[in-house]
Amino acid sequence: MKRKIFRKEKSGYTLGLIFCLLGIILLAVVVWKIFTDMSSSQSLISNLWSYLWTQQIDFPLGASFKLIFFWGSGVAVLLTGTLILVISHKWFNVSGGNVWLTCPYCKNRWQTNRAKGRVECPHCRQFIQPQVMKTS
Repeated sequence: MKRKIFRKEKSGYTLGLIFCLLGIILLAVVVWKIFTDMSSSQSLISNLWSYLWTQQIDFPLGASFKLIFFWGSGVAVLLTGTLILVISHKWFNVSGGNVWLTCPYCKNRWQTNRAKGRVECPHCRQFIQPQVMKTS
């Protein structure tokens, strides 16, 4: 009997969520700017592409960026965050029978009823990720 365990790396999951949130914020700025400036326009869809290339958002200290920069950056950061979220999740197969585990430090072996992700070696008392040698 084999089971699958779903695990996620916390650092990758956090980084992916931050990137996704940043991408959504950038895209929300573009949508907010478009709909506040073009709400009275009759042909919103046809003028959208030219509007992205011509309109700018001005910041203090003289910095200004075109809306296409925000749109492209938002899409890129959102896709990167999604990719990081997907990569940070992994499925592990865990057997249901007895398994032999080996400590990578002291090389001693012991038998347990199921494979575990992290355990304390009963011989050297170190917290390790054991190597599965044999399932029965």
